[in-house]
Amino acid sequence: MGKTKLIPRWARKGRKSKRKSNEHFGVVDLDADSVDPRREAGGKHVVITSFPLAGGDPNAGGGLSLGSGVFPENGPVLFHPAPPPTICSNWSTASNFSGSGNISISDEEENHLNGGSSRGLLKSMKSKSKDIGKELKVDILSIKKDIAGMARVPISFVRKKSLFLRTADLVNLDHPYEEGTRIDLHPHYHRPSSDTPHDGVDHDPKEEWVALDTGEGTHAPVAPYAVDALAKSGFDSAMNRSMWTLNRPSEKILARSAAWSAAIWQMKGKVRVPPRGSADENDVLVWSGNFTHGLYGSDLPTVRAEGVVNMAPSALVDLLLDNSRVYEYNKMSLGRDDVLVLQDDLENDGPFGQSITKVVRSASKPPLVRKSLEFVTLMHVRKLEDGNGYLIVSRAVTQAEEAINSDGKVMRSEILMGVNIIRNVEGDNNRAIMINVNHIRSPMIPMMIAKKIGLSAAVGFFTDLRALC
Repeated sequence: MGKTKLIPRWARKGRKSKRKSNEHFGVVDLDADSVDPRREAGGKHVVITSFPLAGGDPNAGGGLSLGSGVFPENGPVLFHPAPPPTICSNWSTASNFSGSGNISISDEEENHLNGGSSRGLLKSMKSKSKDIGKELKVDILSIKKDIAGMARVPISFVRKKSLFLRTADLVNLDHPYEEGTRIDLHPHYHRPSSDTPHDGVDHDPKEEWVALDTGEGTHAPVAPYAVDALAKSGFDSAMNRSMWTLNRPSEKILARSAAWSAAIWQMKGKVRVPPRGSADENDVLVWSGNFTHGLYGSDLPTVRAEGVVNMAPSALVDLLLDNSRVYEYNKMSLGRDDVLVLQDDLENDGPFGQSITKVVRSASKPPLVRKSLEFVTLMHVRKLEDGNGYLIVSRAVTQAEEAINSDGKVMRSEILMGVNIIRNVEGDNNRAIMINVNHIRSPMIPMMIAKKIGLSAAVGFFTDLRALC
């Protein structure tokens, strides 16, 4: 006895596929023309189908058998699944089916499948299904969902419209899409690549990039792993004592204030800070440092600042995320707009965890500068692991086609690493302690004064926020 499978019409021998080679994989839709029903009276039909994997020849038997069964046009069906596939465990398979194998098809039944009447085959399959005792009554929508999970989702990657993120310095980037599997991996889309987003970016073999999105409004598969690594790296850099050197005024603050000495490197829990109305309440402690990874921007200084803001942590996060309120704490701002929102939910799990993840475009006009400065930046917000506050990380993104900045009237600047750690204060829900890290590259700022400007801006940011309390 042999086993016979009906393959989709477009994949049959003797017919040329109308699909491109990179479309030889995909989701099987039971309502689509790619499934060939053998109908009989009453609207019932039998489907035994397979579909090819990525890059495979649909006529070469490289398909994945889904199983067999009796499918009414509406309502419950009888379905006998094939054994679960074992290829590439990183990809989804149908896990809700518990059948142990295909139904064996006799020579007579094979004749029915090859053009004979389907009535006898239907009767035989019903009988065999009862004998095996593996009848599964499932809703037609459930079958569609599980079949979709077994197929590799077709790649839709409009590269020239995508946004790209630097990732070579993110040591925590641990993605599941490794080379050498049977499934072709696309650079930037599934894994980091040293290829630059466009010719205007200098190629560095030590640099890596990932695509944040497909160019059509949805995230690339590797993007959640890259954003998670950015969040971890941002937090670690902010709390890495060995990276930072306290400036002289801040040394004097710590010398006189025991409250600040205990608070500045606290990793978890609510923080005890100087009380309201005290002389220390309006202090800002400032550090300078450098990233030592030796990659893009490591030659530029970075600044860490810490202080108290008399505002609830959640309210402070809302303020920093609200595009319409940027001017309230940044008088040089010319506005900020969302370019792409990948996720907008801090309470429910999504591809990026429980987070708000978006790309924004902002512009500012410093005094005595002819051109405005433009930043195109990923912002990712999540709750701290212990639940006592929030983490915001930011990093510049690059578009494959620099359409965002095409008029030459602005000068592109970059946030290489931006971090805001906003913690709850012990005994006062309407106060927050905030740690900021700013690592910025701007052609407008000469290297010799970059550190001085950064230290001054760090203190000024707290001053402007406190004016809103």
